[in-house]
Amino acid sequence: MRATLAVLLSSLLLIPIMSSAATDIDVEWEDARVSQGAIGGTIGGLSISLSDNSTENSVSSDVSELPTVIEVYTATWCTNCVATEGHMDEAIGDSDVELIHYHRHWFEPTDPFGSNSTEERWESQYGHAVTLAGGSPRLAPTNVIDGERLHFGTRAKTNSLVEDYSLSISEGSTAPVIGQLSLMTSLGQQQEVEVSWDISGLMHSCVDDCPSFQLSPWILFVEDSTYFPDGSNGLEYYSHVLHEAIEMEGEEGTLTITTPPAWDDDDISVVLIVDWEQESPDKGSPLPAPGIITLLCFLAALVPRQIDQ
Repeated sequence: MRATLAVLLSSLLLIPIMSSAATDIDVEWEDARVSQGAIGGTIGGLSISLSDNSTENSVSSDVSELPTVIEVYTATWCTNCVATEGHMDEAIGDSDVELIHYHRHWFEPTDPFGSNSTEERWESQYGHAVTLAGGSPRLAPTNVIDGERLHFGTRAKTNSLVEDYSLSISEGSTAPVIGQLSLMTSLGQQQEVEVSWDISGLMHSCVDDCPSFQLSPWILFVEDSTYFPDGSNGLEYYSHVLHEAIEMEGEEGTLTITTPPAWDDDDISVVLIVDWEQESPDKGSPLPAPGIITLLCFLAALVPRQIDQ
């Protein structure tokens, strides 16, 4: 009787466990923003090219229609970066994304791109997570998707890096934000551009008892393509090169900025991104859910106890 009861209990408990294992395809991604008591990410990707000779340009978008923001830390000597960037391009396919490539600049004698501001943004936002993953805050290759999911190095979590990146892109942003944001540029003289941003239309998607919430807009200057044949990784042409990163103050405003010089050609764009951060939701009881441990406890209770004579 005890043996029969044990088999029945085992079957009942194993069915949901096996079902969960069979249907759960989620990957446990590395958190790109390691912040105790808070979660965060990046949305935006509104872009205006400064090379079309128009005096004024503007663009706006609803949050639901924004591209996926993909930030990449790379270097012109990084051979592994050539491979990972190729895998990323394959994973992106026809997806709507805004690619931003940070180049190593501090203590860097061979890579001519990047700046103090780009290094400061990368290290302030992702440095701690990269340090946990690799031992230093600025390591190439590193990819961050939606400002949330960190992909460090060349080791895949699934069958391949292409699959990793594809799944991560399809995961989408978890930003609890609704509304619209806009960007406008007005060309001045002597490499000056007047940049106006407006994120006042963004609001938390919750209805009642909203957690503490913060938005931080950034203006980025990104060059579409640069030619640098002296890079030791053999790539020669480097895309989406980030030259400057400037954090804006306030939900809306206008600032006159000297445009950083392009490495070559006239293909710099102004990009608006927005970092978001909120208090972590209550994760509930720390006790484990019923599963294998519960099964073992039931089986142990059914084992006949030896009575001392």
